[in-house]
Amino acid sequence: MSKYFKPAIVAALLLAFFTLPLFAVDAPAAPGKNLIKKALAVAGKPAPDLPKKFILEKQGSVVAIGDSITEFGGYLRKTYSAMAELYPDLELHRIINKGISGQKAEELIQRFPAAIKNKPDVITISIGINDVWHRMGAPHDEKILKKYKENIARMVDMAQEIGVKVILLTPTLIMEDANSPGNKRLLLYVNAMKEVQAEKKCGLSDLHALFLEALKHKPADITGNWLTKDGVHMTPIGDALMAVGVLRALGVSDEALARLK
Repeated sequence: MSKYFKPAIVAALLLAFFTLPLFAVDAPAAPGKNLIKKALAVAGKPAPDLPKKFILEKQGSVVAIGDSITEFGGYLRKTYSAMAELYPDLELHRIINKGISGQKAEELIQRFPAAIKNKPDVITISIGINDVWHRMGAPHDEKILKKYKENIARMVDMAQEIGVKVILLTPTLIMEDANSPGNKRLLLYVNAMKEVQAEKKCGLSDLHALFLEALKHKPADITGNWLTKDGVHMTPIGDALMAVGVLRALGVSDEALARLK
C-alpha cells in the first residue's frame, strides 16, 4: 500500500505548489484597478487646465522623486499599471522610483541632479509632508516656507533647462481632517508649490485638494482612517487616489480611467 500512497501525496503537494501561486499572483491585479475606479468616484472633477491628451510618447519614461510616500511606491505601481493597460502600443518604461523616506525639500534638491541626469521625459516631484509634519513641535517659520519654495523652483528650473517636463504633486494630508493643525499649516506649502507652477508654467496635480474632496465622500461605516494608515502614509485607496491625480496630470481622461478593467 505504501508503494502507491507516497506518490499520491507527492502528486497532491505538487498540485498545491503549482496551483496556489497562480492565485497569489493573479488575484491582486483586478482589485488594484477597481480601486482606481473607486477613487475616481470620490475625486471630484478634474482641473480645467490639465493636458487634453496623453503627454508621453512611445517608450516614454517617468521618474518620480519624493519622500516615503513615493518610496513605498503604491501610487506609482497603480499609475504604471493603468498606463500600460490604456496605452500598450507605447511600450512605456516602468516608472523609476526615487523616493527616500523622511526627506524634506532641502534634502531632495541635493539628489535632484542625479534623478534627471538620464533626461526622462517627465519627472514628478512630491515633497512637503515632512517639511511640515516633522516640524509641528515648533511654530510656523516663514523662513523655512520661503526656502521650501525656492528649492521647488530650483528643481523645476534644473529639469526644464534640459528639456524634462515637470509635474508638481502638492502634498496630500497630515491627518484625515481638513481642519487639523497639520493641514492648516500644510496649505501654506501647497500654495507655495502652486505659485511655483504658475511662475514656471510646469505641470501640477493638486493632490491636497483631491484628498480633501475625497474626504467629503468617506464611507459612513469607516470610523478611523480611510485614505491613510496613520494620517500620512497611504492605504490602497489612498494610493489609487494619488494615481488618479498623477494620471490626470499626464493627460489621461476620466473617461479613459473609467474603462480600466
